[in-house]
Amino acid sequence: MRQDRPRLGAEACRRAAAAGAGLGVALLVGGPAGIVAGLAAAAGSAWLLHQARASADDPLPGLQAALPVGCDLLAVCLTAGVPPGAALAAVAAAVPDPLGQQLHGVAALYRLGAEPGRAWAAAAPALRPLARVLVRAGESGSAVGPTLRALATELRSEARGQAEARVQRAGVWVLAPLGACFLPAFLCLGVVPLVLGIAGTVFH
Repeated sequence: MRQDRPRLGAEACRRAAAAGAGLGVALLVGGPAGIVAGLAAAAGSAWLLHQARASADDPLPGLQAALPVGCDLLAVCLTAGVPPGAALAAVAAAVPDPLGQQLHGVAALYRLGAEPGRAWAAAAPALRPLARVLVRAGESGSAVGPTLRALATELRSEARGQAEARVQRAGVWVLAPLGACFLPAFLCLGVVPLVLGIAGTVFH
């Protein structure tokens, strides 16, 4: 019950913020157009806040951010001759959660004697590239250090591309409130009177 109270409080704050944004737009525009614009602004603000909350609760960004460092550390440990289970345990203690928690689970299965494929079976989907490298190395006995370093470089490149894409999307969303505020006002104050005037001329 105590854990639910912060969630309920955060939800109430998000609803109040969305309602405040809608009320501010309605007062700014004024009249019937203000009511329409305010409702649109409140709905848009509520959706954006919900998306921000979902992104904050998603563990995937944390995994992706720490994974390149984890690959580099594993490459160092394995190149030095540390067994895979001990290397995974050492890296799990060095990197933040949720990656550390995931690697702890895999390392525990390694220490219990599980095959590499079995040890990585329950890992998060974001760890599949790392799992493929280590499983392949475990089956073939090949050197894994250069492959892990190449994987770290690839993951960093993908992260930069995703960051650039988020920046571009943010530029689009910055303009969304303007459209939500002024498009309904333009329709109510510009288009609707024109249509009503034409209709009155035609039917009279």
